[in-house]
Amino acid sequence: MAWPVRVAQTHPADGRAPALLLPFPWPGNGPAQRSPIPRDGFLLGRGEVVFEAPFVDPAMAPRHAEVRLEAAGAVVHDLGSGSGTYVNGAALISSRVLAGGDVLRLGDTVLVYTCMERDPSAGVERNPAEPELIGATASIEAVRRSIEAVAPYPCTVVITGETGTGKEIVARTLHRRSGRSGPFLAVNCGGLAEGLLASELFGHVRGAFTGAVAEQQGLFRAAQGGTLLLDEAGDIPLALQPTLLRILETWEVRPVGSSRNAPVDVRVIAASNQELVALVKQGRFRADLYGRLAQWIIRTPPLHDHREDIPALSRALLCRLGAGERSLTPDLEEALLLHPWPLNVRGLSNVLSIASIATPPGEPLGLVPEVRDALQDNHVESMPPPPETPVVELDRAHLEELLRRFGGRVAETARHAGVSRPRLYRLLWAAGLDPAEFRRR
Repeated sequence: MAWPVRVAQTHPADGRAPALLLPFPWPGNGPAQRSPIPRDGFLLGRGEVVFEAPFVDPAMAPRHAEVRLEAAGAVVHDLGSGSGTYVNGAALISSRVLAGGDVLRLGDTVLVYTCMERDPSAGVERNPAEPELIGATASIEAVRRSIEAVAPYPCTVVITGETGTGKEIVARTLHRRSGRSGPFLAVNCGGLAEGLLASELFGHVRGAFTGAVAEQQGLFRAAQGGTLLLDEAGDIPLALQPTLLRILETWEVRPVGSSRNAPVDVRVIAASNQELVALVKQGRFRADLYGRLAQWIIRTPPLHDHREDIPALSRALLCRLGAGERSLTPDLEEALLLHPWPLNVRGLSNVLSIASIATPPGEPLGLVPEVRDALQDNHVESMPPPPETPVVELDRAHLEELLRRFGGRVAETARHAGVSRPRLYRLLWAAGLDPAEFRRR
């Protein structure tokens, strides 16, 4: 599937080229194209040849909008298009200075204003068995540079980032770039009880505990010459952390139930969706272990911080789903680009999977009801829990004041006090108060 990206450059501010992306182009467009923005700007409209081919969107006005270079930066102006120009889902009244990541919609054409260091299609996965870090924005380029910088060295690495931001992909890429000949192995430290995790990591000898009918090598020895990823490292039990620290200091592991140490040659990477420094301050993670692990730190950015990469990510994810040739409707394009993505790339993959199933074969993937529901569910998970309602001092005097204020209405009184109605009734009974006496007649 070819989704060429058209780019128009403005004056560079920090050595990077601000760009206007056409992330999901119409069928028939050629490969990725780049065109500098002239000093007097350019016109966006149906039939205008801004790049090698004209815009063919029938919903776009012939003179829809223009982008000009002004002192404040790149400014978009609506030219009375009728259907309007939209920026981040809101109608553009007159003009607006563009910021990186702004999403523009003109008719059925969706554009993104961004800064790109290279071809936006670069980094797209070629082999599904070898997942790559996809993207061309500054935050993703910073991760790539960090990987390349530390890969040749044997030091331990901490990777932090929100759920679904590709921490394991970073770890696998780091392993491949390291040149280590051994395997890449991973364990979810939050998915096992303390005893099972110790056996999984360090191994055990036969008879070490009930059910240990055979010797187990353990991941540290199994990953000899390679890389071991400790996923969700923040969940490593405190009781195991001294043992892990000793292994990282001596590079010797002692299986559970054994009296002998075995040397190991392993590169250790710790990944966590929690900042380990914060866990240290909370007393949930040993400071000395953190210091031993964090010889290099890589932070994976949340998807909403580099949504310019969503088109390339979508292309790669659809290819994995066997839907690489399917196009998207403008409504779905805009929704994908504007969504906050609390589950990050994992959430994007889920939504695209639902879209490919719910949209009839042969039709562009659309914002069908199932996709709307998936986006809404995904959005709800991102919302922080509502702040707790301050609980007022509920002594007899305050209870009387509240009952008088709300005319003895228990539901309103409880809501204001931040307690449930059953609890309020218990408090009233204990204080010897009857709400019926406060009801206005």
